[in-house]
Formats: sequence, structure tokens, C-alpha cells
Amino acid sequence: MPEHQQILDTSLRQEQQLSVRQLQSLELLHLPLLELEEKLLTAMENNPLLESEYDWGIPEVDSTPNPTQEDESTLDAEAAESDEWCDDLPLPTEYSDSSDAADKRDFLINSLSDAPGLQEQLQLELATLNLPENLRRIADDIIGGIDDSGYLRSTVADISMSTGESVNSVEEALKAVQSLDPPGVGCRDLAECLRLQLERKHALTPILAKILDSHLDEIAKNHLPQLARTLKISLNELNSAILELRKLAPFPGTALAPEHADFIVPEVEIVKSGDTYEARSCKNSAPRLFLAERYLKLLETPNLPPEDRAYLKEKLQQARDLMRALELRKSTIVRIAEIIAKTQRDFLEQGVEYLRPLTMRQIGEELNLHETTISRAVANKYVLTGQGIFPLKFFFNAGFTVENGAELSNRAIMEKIRELIQKESPVKPLSDEQLAKQLKSIGIPVARRTVAKYREAIGIPSSNLRRQHS
Repeated sequence: MPEHQQILDTSLRQEQQLSVRQLQSLELLHLPLLELEEKLLTAMENNPLLESEYDWGIPEVDSTPNPTQEDESTLDAEAAESDEWCDDLPLPTEYSDSSDAADKRDFLINSLSDAPGLQEQLQLELATLNLPENLRRIADDIIGGIDDSGYLRSTVADISMSTGESVNSVEEALKAVQSLDPPGVGCRDLAECLRLQLERKHALTPILAKILDSHLDEIAKNHLPQLARTLKISLNELNSAILELRKLAPFPGTALAPEHADFIVPEVEIVKSGDTYEARSCKNSAPRLFLAERYLKLLETPNLPPEDRAYLKEKLQQARDLMRALELRKSTIVRIAEIIAKTQRDFLEQGVEYLRPLTMRQIGEELNLHETTISRAVANKYVLTGQGIFPLKFFFNAGFTVENGAELSNRAIMEKIRELIQKESPVKPLSDEQLAKQLKSIGIPVARRTVAKYREAIGIPSSNLRRQHS
């Protein structure tokens, strides 16, 4: 047999490949509203056949022309302008109505002045201090090592090595930084953070000093009776001391952290119509595109140069594909909301405790769509209901069949647990076992482990940590 031999092997296999149009539809389906706006603005800048009446969040400019009488000379001028279109192809972006909108929006965004961050604010305050030049340089390095929460993440030894200054000089510069606002800034741990704030208020008592020195862990574990005995004080005195600590800021830097408002814009709403609930797109929740009539008329011009005709036809196809994908995105979100409205009637009328189990697989089967398509469609999308604005993902969770045959979602059970805990005695809080028994008594058979998991999911500590000592 030859040492080297070539073998030709042929085989058949089926492979599903997504078309460019399908990929575009999936991409638009996944985008949240603000990113969708950016995507469509870019598309409009690159395609003169696309126009929109959508409010892009830009202040309206009064562009109403002066009310002049339209005469023959005006019509002749417009006709001449129409004949000159051919000379301008390929069409530059200034013909797109979105170009001015994008420029105005960029100007508005760039003209916003951000509030100074924590480090910038500390630098401004440092400039007002009368410090020797070497301490000022060290203080600059210290401020560079402070994070947004206000904590110094570098050690004194590291700063000493990087600056070439003595440890004593670094400690002195650190004290200067810790004298700045907000109180507690430049701390290296929680105890120092709280101590700095108490010292600034002249409220550091001997008891508070002992707690900060050695006993913060015991407070975190709610071991208050034992701690009171250790400190040789009453529980009332200890509770008063803890109350003072709770008035302080554990992360002082957040007081100067820039606030970024999260704008939530629902794309779909569920409204009551008679005895039923209907889903519909929110007004102006997403851009609506249409084709520029003037360029469609231009395509009908018999003497249009072939290269210009080819350019316009290409842009026309791109515009139609984008408009089709945008409409498909809108209809898919509405169809999902329709199933939510049909499934979650009890929630819509009575609140979160009456949420029913619902999965993406169920909706996918009903709409004849893949589960991953449903996941894309609901990601970062919001729905407006009579109960408030909710992420679409809020409605997807598993659940239990309770004793009367009804179904309750996991979230509904979490709300039941929260309700029971709110009614418990603070001196004798309910254990997970007791919570499970109370749920079972109202027809919801949930195991203790499940109660513990749900309790932790909604951020409620265990009964030991919830107990108030008196």
C-alpha cells in the first residue's frame, strides 16, 4: 500500500444557516430601547431613504416656515431642485433627516457638565489646606488610591515605597486627607471609617471606642446579650450605642458619587378593556420608520443614471429589511405581553402574591418560537401594568401547585414569606421551620430548605439575626 494516499470522501448533511435578514431581526429583537434608538439613528445617517417622525428626546426646534403665498415661482424653484437630485448621487448624509437630529443630540450630551467625582472633589479640598510641598505630593498619591466608596485601598507601606517618603510622613498626609469631606473618607476598614465620623462629631464615647476596637463582628452576628455582659453594660445601653453607629455612613464616598438616573421606558402596556386585558405597544415607545417619498419618486425618473439607480435600489432594500425587522420586533413583544395578560389576570387585579408560574418554554410553544428567541425578546424590556412598571422577565418563574389545585409562582411564595416575617414578633422571630408550617397551614406545602432559599433570595436574614434583644 502506498505510503501517501489521497482519499476523496463525500457526504451529505443538513445545516441550518440564518440569512442576513434573520440575523438582523434577532439583533433588533435583543436590543433594549435606548440601544435600538442608537442603532436606528446610525441606519438613518447611512441611508437617505429612511425617515422617522419619532421623538428622539431632542428639544423641538420651531422649523415652521413663514406663511408665504405659494406662487408659480415657488413651484418652479421646487421643480428645479427636484431635477438637480441626480447630480448629488451617491447621496451624502446631509440628506438624511436624522443627521441634524444626531448632531443636536451629540451637542446636548456633550454640553452636559458632570458633577465632580470623589477624587476630583478631594483634590479641590486639598488645595485649600496649608501643607508642606512633600505632604501635598503624598496626599495626592493617597487620594489616587481612594475608591468611589471612600476607602483607601493602598497601604501606608506601599505609599511610602512609591513616594520615597517616610512612613511617618505618609501617616501625617493621610490624617490631612481624612480631615476632608465627606467624614470618614480615606479610611482603611469599617471600624476606622465609623471612628473618623464619630470623632468629627465629637461623639466617640468609651463604649463606642471599645465596640469599634474589638466587637463589630459580634454585632454583625447579633450576639448582643453576650456582648453586653462582656462590656458590663445593660442591653438598653448597648442598643443605644448601636443606634448611634447605624446613623453613620459605612461607605462615605457614595455621598459624592455621581448619580446616574436609570430611565425605564416601557415598550408595551397591558390595559383592561371590559372584562379582559389587552396588550398594545406604548405610544412613541419605539421609532417608526418610513421611506422618503422624494427618493421613491426619483427612482421613477427615466433618465436616472444606472449607477445612481443601483445605489438607490440597494438603499431601498436595506430600508425595507430594517423596517420589516423593526415591525417584527414590535409584534413579537406585544404577542408575548398578550400571553402574560391572559396568564396573569390574578396578578393584574390583585398584585404580586397572585403571580402564576410561567416559563419561556410555554410562551415559545404557544407562539411557535424557540425559547432563546423569547429570551432575547424579553431581555431589558419593560411592561406598564395597573400594578406598575415591571421587566418582562419578572413574569417568568417556576412555581408550586398548592393544596386547592391553584398554581403559585416562586415570586408569589416569596411575597408570602415576606408578609409573614413582617407580622412576626421582633423579639421572637419565626424560624424557617415555623415559616414552612405557617405556609402549609394556608395550603402552600413548601419545605424548610425551600423557605430558607427564598428568604435569602429576597435579602431577609435568618431569625437569629432578625431577633431584637431587649
